[in-house]
Amino acid sequence: MKHIISVLLLTLLFLLGCDQITEINAPQERIINKRLISLPEKVGLGVESQTYYKSINCNYDDEEFQKSWSYQTSTGGTVHQFSDLDFYEDAFYGTINISITFNTDGAAMEFGPSMQFQAPVEYTYMITGLDLTGVNPATLEFVYLDANGNMYAVDYDYVTMDASAGMLKVVNAILPHFSRYGFVN
Repeated sequence: MKHIISVLLLTLLFLLGCDQITEINAPQERIINKRLISLPEKVGLGVESQTYYKSINCNYDDEEFQKSWSYQTSTGGTVHQFSDLDFYEDAFYGTINISITFNTDGAAMEFGPSMQFQAPVEYTYMITGLDLTGVNPATLEFVYLDANGNMYAVDYDYVTMDASAGMLKVVNAILPHFSRYGFVN
Protein backbone atom coordinates (compact mmCIF):
# COMPACT_ATOMS: atom_id res chain seq x y z
CA MET A 1 0.00 0.00 0.00
CA LYS A 2 2.86 2.40 0.86
CA HIS A 3 4.43 1.61 -2.50
CA ILE A 4 1.23 2.49 -4.41
CA ILE A 5 0.77 5.76 -2.49
CA SER A 6 4.43 6.68 -3.09
CA VAL A 7 4.07 6.03 -6.83
CA LEU A 8 0.86 8.09 -6.97
CA LEU A 9 2.46 11.00 -5.09
CA LEU A 10 5.55 10.96 -7.32
CA THR A 11 3.38 10.85 -10.45
CA LEU A 12 1.25 13.73 -9.19
CA LEU A 13 4.35 15.76 -8.29
CA PHE A 14 5.83 15.09 -11.72
CA LEU A 15 2.67 16.10 -13.57
CA LEU A 16 2.09 19.28 -11.57
CA GLY A 17 5.74 20.29 -11.26
CA CYS A 18 6.77 19.95 -14.91
CA ASP A 19 5.03 22.77 -16.70
CA GLN A 20 6.44 23.03 -20.23
CA ILE A 21 5.35 26.66 -20.60
CA THR A 22 7.49 27.98 -17.77
CA GLU A 23 11.25 28.00 -18.17
CA ILE A 24 13.74 29.46 -15.74
CA ASN A 25 15.15 31.85 -18.35
CA ALA A 26 11.88 32.58 -20.15
CA PRO A 27 10.58 36.13 -20.02
CA GLN A 28 7.61 36.46 -17.72
CA GLU A 29 5.20 38.94 -19.27
CA ARG A 30 3.73 38.31 -22.71
CA ILE A 31 3.04 41.44 -24.74
CA ILE A 32 -0.11 41.52 -26.86
CA ASN A 33 -1.71 43.98 -29.25
CA LYS A 34 1.59 45.52 -30.30
CA ARG A 35 3.52 45.41 -33.54
CA LEU A 36 7.18 45.56 -34.43
CA ILE A 37 8.06 49.09 -35.55
CA SER A 38 8.82 49.06 -39.24
CA LEU A 39 11.86 50.58 -40.91
CA PRO A 40 11.75 52.73 -44.05
CA GLU A 41 12.15 50.84 -47.33
CA LYS A 42 15.68 50.69 -48.63
CA VAL A 43 16.72 51.68 -52.13
CA GLY A 44 16.05 48.66 -54.37
CA LEU A 45 13.93 45.58 -53.76
CA GLY A 46 13.86 43.10 -50.91
CA VAL A 47 15.15 42.91 -47.38
CA GLU A 48 18.83 43.56 -46.88
CA SER A 49 20.80 42.33 -43.91
CA GLN A 50 24.33 42.56 -42.62
CA THR A 51 25.85 40.16 -40.10
CA TYR A 52 28.97 40.87 -38.07
CA TYR A 53 30.97 38.37 -36.02
CA LYS A 54 33.33 38.64 -33.09
CA SER A 55 35.03 35.98 -30.97
CA ILE A 56 34.23 36.66 -27.33
CA ASN A 57 35.78 35.03 -24.25
CA CYS A 58 34.20 35.99 -20.91
CA ASN A 59 36.23 33.61 -18.74
CA TYR A 60 38.49 36.27 -17.22
CA ASP A 61 37.23 39.68 -18.19
CA ASP A 62 34.30 41.72 -19.44
CA GLU A 63 33.91 41.97 -23.23
CA GLU A 64 32.14 44.42 -25.53
CA PHE A 65 30.84 44.03 -29.09
CA GLN A 66 29.91 47.27 -30.84
CA LYS A 67 28.77 47.56 -34.45
CA SER A 68 26.83 50.00 -36.59
CA TRP A 69 25.19 49.74 -39.98
CA SER A 70 23.45 52.21 -42.26
CA TYR A 71 21.38 52.03 -45.42
CA GLN A 72 19.82 54.47 -47.87
CA THR A 73 16.03 54.66 -47.90
CA SER A 74 13.86 54.84 -51.00
CA THR A 75 12.94 58.43 -50.02
CA GLY A 76 16.58 59.57 -49.97
CA GLY A 77 17.12 59.39 -46.21
CA THR A 78 19.53 57.24 -44.23
CA VAL A 79 18.73 54.80 -41.45
CA HIS A 80 21.56 54.31 -38.93
CA GLN A 81 21.58 51.42 -36.44
CA PHE A 82 24.03 51.17 -33.55
CA SER A 83 24.44 48.08 -31.39
CA ASP A 84 26.43 47.67 -28.16
CA LEU A 85 26.54 44.29 -26.39
CA ASP A 86 28.26 44.19 -22.99
CA PHE A 87 29.24 40.76 -21.70
CA TYR A 88 30.22 40.51 -18.06
CA GLU A 89 32.80 38.08 -16.76
CA ASP A 90 31.50 34.49 -16.72
CA ALA A 91 28.46 35.29 -18.91
CA PHE A 92 29.48 32.05 -20.63
CA TYR A 93 32.55 29.83 -20.65
CA GLY A 94 35.06 29.45 -23.43
CA THR A 95 35.41 31.42 -26.63
CA ILE A 96 32.29 31.79 -28.77
CA ASN A 97 31.87 33.42 -32.18
CA ILE A 98 29.01 35.89 -31.54
CA SER A 99 26.91 37.30 -34.39
CA ILE A 100 24.85 40.49 -34.65
CA THR A 101 22.50 40.79 -37.62
CA PHE A 102 21.09 44.13 -38.75
CA ASN A 103 18.33 44.09 -41.35
CA THR A 104 15.72 46.25 -43.05
CA ASP A 105 12.82 44.02 -41.96
CA GLY A 106 11.95 45.91 -38.75
CA ALA A 107 13.36 47.74 -35.74
CA ALA A 108 14.91 44.55 -34.39
CA MET A 109 18.25 42.75 -34.08
CA GLU A 110 19.13 39.06 -34.17
CA PHE A 111 21.94 37.51 -32.19
CA GLY A 112 23.62 34.14 -32.40
CA PRO A 113 24.43 31.48 -31.65
CA SER A 114 21.41 30.33 -29.71
CA MET A 115 22.56 30.30 -26.07
CA GLN A 116 21.68 31.29 -22.51
CA PHE A 117 23.91 33.29 -20.20
CA GLN A 118 25.30 32.62 -16.73
CA ALA A 119 25.88 36.34 -15.95
CA PRO A 120 24.23 39.51 -17.24
CA VAL A 121 24.53 40.59 -20.85
CA GLU A 122 23.42 44.19 -21.39
CA TYR A 123 22.38 45.62 -24.71
CA THR A 124 22.07 49.19 -25.94
CA TYR A 125 20.48 49.70 -29.36
CA MET A 126 19.77 52.94 -31.21
CA ILE A 127 18.13 53.55 -34.59
CA THR A 128 17.89 56.94 -36.32
CA GLY A 129 16.29 58.06 -39.56
CA LEU A 130 12.84 56.59 -38.85
CA ASP A 131 9.39 58.00 -39.55
CA LEU A 132 7.80 57.67 -36.10
CA THR A 133 4.42 59.09 -37.08
CA GLY A 134 1.79 57.24 -35.04
CA VAL A 135 4.26 55.79 -32.51
CA ASN A 136 3.19 56.59 -28.96
CA PRO A 137 6.23 57.09 -26.69
CA ALA A 138 4.11 56.12 -23.66
CA THR A 139 3.53 52.61 -25.05
CA LEU A 140 6.93 52.08 -26.71
CA GLU A 141 8.64 48.90 -25.50
CA PHE A 142 11.72 46.81 -26.23
CA VAL A 143 10.87 43.09 -26.31
CA TYR A 144 12.08 39.58 -27.01
CA LEU A 145 10.43 38.11 -30.14
CA ASP A 146 10.16 34.32 -30.21
CA ALA A 147 10.05 32.13 -33.33
CA ASN A 148 6.22 32.14 -33.30
CA GLY A 149 6.00 35.94 -33.29
CA ASN A 150 5.09 36.18 -29.60
CA MET A 151 6.54 39.15 -27.75
CA TYR A 152 7.80 39.22 -24.18
CA ALA A 153 8.87 42.11 -21.94
CA VAL A 154 12.57 42.65 -21.35
CA ASP A 155 14.11 44.51 -18.40
CA TYR A 156 16.03 47.66 -19.33
CA ASP A 157 17.14 50.96 -17.81
CA TYR A 158 15.02 53.02 -20.21
CA VAL A 159 13.58 53.33 -23.70
CA THR A 160 13.47 56.72 -25.37
CA MET A 161 12.09 58.19 -28.56
CA ASP A 162 12.83 61.46 -30.37
CA ALA A 163 10.23 61.83 -33.13
CA SER A 164 11.90 64.89 -34.69
CA ALA A 165 15.20 62.98 -35.12
CA GLY A 166 13.42 59.71 -35.96
CA MET A 167 15.30 58.03 -33.12
CA LEU A 168 14.54 55.01 -30.92
CA LYS A 169 16.91 53.88 -28.19
CA VAL A 170 16.99 51.23 -25.47
CA VAL A 171 19.70 51.40 -22.80
CA ASN A 172 21.03 48.38 -20.90
CA ALA A 173 18.39 45.84 -21.88
CA ILE A 174 19.10 42.58 -20.04
CA LEU A 175 19.36 39.69 -22.51
CA PRO A 176 18.97 36.31 -20.77
CA HIS A 177 19.67 34.51 -24.05
CA PHE A 178 20.35 35.20 -27.72
CA SER A 179 17.42 35.48 -30.08
CA ARG A 180 15.60 38.37 -31.77
CA TYR A 181 14.86 41.59 -29.87
CA GLY A 182 13.17 44.79 -31.07
CA PHE A 183 11.00 47.85 -30.57
CA VAL A 184 7.21 47.49 -30.53
CA ASN A 185 4.28 49.89 -30.18
